Amino acid sequence: MTRPAGARRVGRDEQAAERRTAVFAALRDLLLERPWGEVTLEAVAQDAGVSRQTLYNTFGSRVGLADAYTRHLADALCDVIADEVERHPGDLRAGLTAGLGLYLELAAGDPLVGRVRGGEAHHDLMRLVTTDAVPLLRHVEERIEAFLRPAWSDLPEGRVPVLAALLARMALSYVVTPPEDDESPAAVAAGLVSLLVPEGA
Repeated sequence: MTRPAGARRVGRDEQAAERRTAVFAALRDLLLERPWGEVTLEAVAQDAGVSRQTLYNTFGSRVGLADAYTRHLADALCDVIADEVERHPGDLRAGLTAGLGLYLELAAGDPLVGRVRGGEAHHDLMRLVTTDAVPLLRHVEERIEAFLRPAWSDLPEGRVPVLAALLARMALSYVVTPPEDDESPAAVAAGLVSLLVPEGA
C-alpha cells in the first residue's frame, strides 16, 4: 500500500531530525577529544554514521556545521530557562533565576563552549558568538520573548523585546567569558535577574 504524501514527508522529517541529532552528538564527542581545528567533516560523518556528502548537503561546511550546532545548543539552553519559568508560575524572578543558573552550568559543560573559552577555537568559530552573532542573538531574543510575554503579562508591550534583548546579550556574553572562579552560576543568575526583574513580577 502506498503511503500518503503527508506521512512520507513526516517520515523524512523525522529521519532528518535523527541525522542532525546524531551529527551534533558526534561533533560534541569529537570536541571532547580534540580542538576545533582538528575536527574534520570526515570524522564527524564517520562517527555519526552518515556520508560526508550528507554533511555537505545539510551544513555546507565546517563553519556551517558549527553554526547549526551553536543554534541547536542555544535552543536547548533556552528550553531550560523556559521550563524553569513554567515551573514557577506567578514568580518570574524565581523562574528566571533558576533557569539562568542552569543555563550557565550547562553551557560551561559543553565542549564547544569550552573550546571557545579556552582560546582553542578557530577565528571562524569565534565570529559565530562575537562579530557575526546577530542572527544567533535575534533567534535567542525571539525564544526569550515567547516565554516572557505570558509569564509577565502586565509588562508594557514595548518593554518585552528590550528585556529579551538584554537577557540574550548577557547570556551570550557569559558563554564567551565565564563568570569569575569564585562566582557560582546560581549567584551570577540571581544578581543578573535582580537588576532586570523587580520582586513580585
